[in-house]
Amino acid sequence: MRSKLLSWCASGVLLIWLGMLPCAEAAEVLILGKDGQISWEGDVESGVVFSAIDPEYRSPLDPTVTEIGNTPSKLIDFSSADFPGSILPGRVGDGENIATQISERGGRLTAPTVLDISDAQLRTTLDQLITASPNGRAFERKGNFVLGTLVVLDLGGRFGVNQLRFFPRNTVFPAPATPFQGDFLKNFEVSINDGVVLTQAGNPIWELYETQTNNKNAVTEINIDPPRLLRFLRLRATSSIPFEIEKLQVFGEGFFPTARYISPVIDMGSPANWGRLRWLQQLAGSANLVDMQIRSRSGSDPNPLAYTRKRVGLKDAEEISLSVNNPTEPLGRREYLRLPEKGGQSDEWERGSVRDDLANWSPWTSPYSIEDGTSAIGVPILSPGPRRYIQFRVDFLSEDLEASYALEQLSFDFTSPPLADEILGEVFPREVPAATDIPFVYALRADMTSGQIQGFDTLELTTGTRVKSIERIEILDGVGNAIIDHVFVTQDRPTVEDQVEIVSITDDGFVVRFPRVLENDSVLKVHFVSRVLSFSTTFEGRVLLLAEDAFQGVVAGDAALLDDADIPFKSDVTVLSPSVNSGSLVGALDVSTTVITPNGDSANDHLKMSYEILAVVGEAEVTVEIFNLAGQSVRRLFVGLADNGVYNTESQPGLSWDGRNDEGVLVPPGLYLLQVGVEGDARSSATVQPFGVAY
Repeated sequence: MRSKLLSWCASGVLLIWLGMLPCAEAAEVLILGKDGQISWEGDVESGVVFSAIDPEYRSPLDPTVTEIGNTPSKLIDFSSADFPGSILPGRVGDGENIATQISERGGRLTAPTVLDISDAQLRTTLDQLITASPNGRAFERKGNFVLGTLVVLDLGGRFGVNQLRFFPRNTVFPAPATPFQGDFLKNFEVSINDGVVLTQAGNPIWELYETQTNNKNAVTEINIDPPRLLRFLRLRATSSIPFEIEKLQVFGEGFFPTARYISPVIDMGSPANWGRLRWLQQLAGSANLVDMQIRSRSGSDPNPLAYTRKRVGLKDAEEISLSVNNPTEPLGRREYLRLPEKGGQSDEWERGSVRDDLANWSPWTSPYSIEDGTSAIGVPILSPGPRRYIQFRVDFLSEDLEASYALEQLSFDFTSPPLADEILGEVFPREVPAATDIPFVYALRADMTSGQIQGFDTLELTTGTRVKSIERIEILDGVGNAIIDHVFVTQDRPTVEDQVEIVSITDDGFVVRFPRVLENDSVLKVHFVSRVLSFSTTFEGRVLLLAEDAFQGVVAGDAALLDDADIPFKSDVTVLSPSVNSGSLVGALDVSTTVITPNGDSANDHLKMSYEILAVVGEAEVTVEIFNLAGQSVRRLFVGLADNGVYNTESQPGLSWDGRNDEGVLVPPGLYLLQVGVEGDARSSATVQPFGVAY
């Protein structure tokens, strides 16, 4: 659908164009879900160049068994009346017996203390116990060893349960031929478990929910009020009185608390670069106890799973992932299923394992931020590109039976053809002292062997903090000859010198532009001075071709020899600073003047400041406060959460002090102390800077 293009600009405004897009982030957009080119279940709008491949996944019952579909255990609702076109967890219907579907969800019914019946006969009997329709059979305990009989039900997942019901024959289902309605369970205990409180071995730690003696109800109902999220239920006979159970039923209500959606494998038709991911969602109920986790993965072939075969009769036989009939092609599901599970004497091959194909597919990413993903700008897709195939996974989670997210639409930017087959990047040095100006070099090497590439002319680099300066840009051709070697004279932005340009410098990175790189094995080197404020800082790079509004991510790897100490196999884009773990959480603290004169003449009327926060994991509580020499607080300028970074009065005007105390009165002249304090998880730090007040 090339005529319908969408562009998201950094301003957060959605523009619709029929031609060239004006933003650096401009790209075509593919929409999955409501009003998209591809539906949730894989239907493709006519006339588009994309295609959707039915996803395969390993069964929750047996990882060597694969199934085809978008929702393991069939827990997703694709046709909600309340949220048309959206996907969300299904609900337990009114009067729905959850127990009838446990085999599809990986659950089971067991009777671990019953030893006088063969395993096969016991399995058949227990299976009949949870079917929906009568069959004239029952689980009978009418001989010896009745006392202590256990029946354990694993629902295969957590569900909102409000009732357990069990009964003998000729009660709920009339059966005059089996008049055993009096043989109901008289004395028993019911225990429950939520599937979360488990032993180290993964077994339920049981909670005794109800005990009954001298039960008089043939149709026994144990009401669970209020409803509980449960996975396991256990019924225990506490007397030797004979009994039988024709059916064991579990009823519930509310949304399924866990449900997974797996998207079709989306075939872009050719390798594509991924941009930003966005989605539209709605909420049913309260957001306090619900979550929705969206992940992605990308690949170079149509199937993220690798099927394997192995020779029959060989100990520790090698698992081979190639087809028997066509050894140059991967082994597919259809051919895999034609192989015997366990080969006999006449068989050469038998089935091996089924695993994620990590040779041709990336692993699932960590969950994307809901806050970022639902914003106008979106969140960068973390899966590597350029790749031809991409897939998404959505996990719905809830601890509230009446609350869930509904996902209406997923959309993502992409560009094709790629700017290069691959762009390797590294930074040097990779271990530095914290809060110290360090000369860094960031290098890229472009693989451009396929011919279907566009080249690039811009680098966008995230540095974590504002760089002090950009010193030099080098471009070397494929054999190492210098094409560009420019040292910047000025840092004013924009700076254009000798065909290179400093486009921008921000608080967390910079953008530089240079002549278009099109030759295979070309190397770009950018020399800059910056500081590292955390134990680990990743220098994430992205190249762009501005005229075509195209972009491509940088993959960490050996781009060039950057120093005698640059060991190729250690090449990376991450810089470590171990010293931050032993030093102060506050880095440099600077004030604009040693004396302020708040007399209204516009000269040194305010104290302005800049400080660094180091080694904070996540966010920490920061306090910026003015004290007099007696240790009394004069003015508190800031109290709040902050992460690693540089903070100053330019970005936070509230840090500028006008010489007044908390009551708004000018303080008397004298010496004062500016203190910046940080409360970290493991330690606390404070740094003080003296200054004077005069009139």
